[in-house]
Amino acid sequence: MSINHYATNFYKKISSKIDTNNITGDKLLNITQCNNINLFIIKKIYDDWLNNFNKNKIPFFDYDNKETKEAQKNFMNILSRHIKIKPNIIPDIIIEAIKETVKLAANPSNYIVNDTFKNLNEINGENLKARKKYYPYHKDVFDKLISDIQHFENNTIEKTDLIKLVAKQNLNECEILIKELNSILEIDKSLFIKIDNNYSHNEELFNMNKKEYDSFLLEIKSCNTFQEATEIILDNLKDNYKHKLNDPKLIKILTSIKENY
Repeated sequence: MSINHYATNFYKKISSKIDTNNITGDKLLNITQCNNINLFIIKKIYDDWLNNFNKNKIPFFDYDNKETKEAQKNFMNILSRHIKIKPNIIPDIIIEAIKETVKLAANPSNYIVNDTFKNLNEINGENLKARKKYYPYHKDVFDKLISDIQHFENNTIEKTDLIKLVAKQNLNECEILIKELNSILEIDKSLFIKIDNNYSHNEELFNMNKKEYDSFLLEIKSCNTFQEATEIILDNLKDNYKHKLNDPKLIKILTSIKENY
């Protein structure tokens, strides 16, 4: 069964205890038994607001002005004290937060890099410091990044630098978070798909570089069905392997995924 299946079932179990007509920010912090899931719900709200704000900037104002930035920060602080979510979107937000937390637990390196790059226009110490509060089991990862960034010009880095800095920390699966998720989702560790993360082992199979391969693994792990995951894998095979579907390396990858559905 997929992550989506367990996330949906879990929401059904807790939905009767949730007053969907009165969801405010303080209640979100305790809406599930998992602190990381609750914080990821808040993170989702903040990220959507920030992405929408950046998308709708118009070329008549100086958004980098110190006073403008301070006003934006104050506005967000005010909004954060007045969170009120429409009942019809509560299930989707909680289910998505559960799925994202599972991805983080299974592969912290890939998740932190992709989530940070996706939601921050500029990767600097200040932004990472604000972001680490959503990662209760990975605060030390962000502290190390913030320290390392100080050695870069303007205390700012690009995604390639972020990938290198995170990789240096040699992060493994977050066992504490996995155990916490296992206890509330009633699953075992087999949900956390075991695919060979070593690019050199599978390099000859796929039309992608190392960075693309990391994103590729994340995409596979987030699929709702085995068929969906298989189609993504087959679509990305090199042409000469599309006629070698019995190749041992390919079979190993597909087998490891099928065990989780």
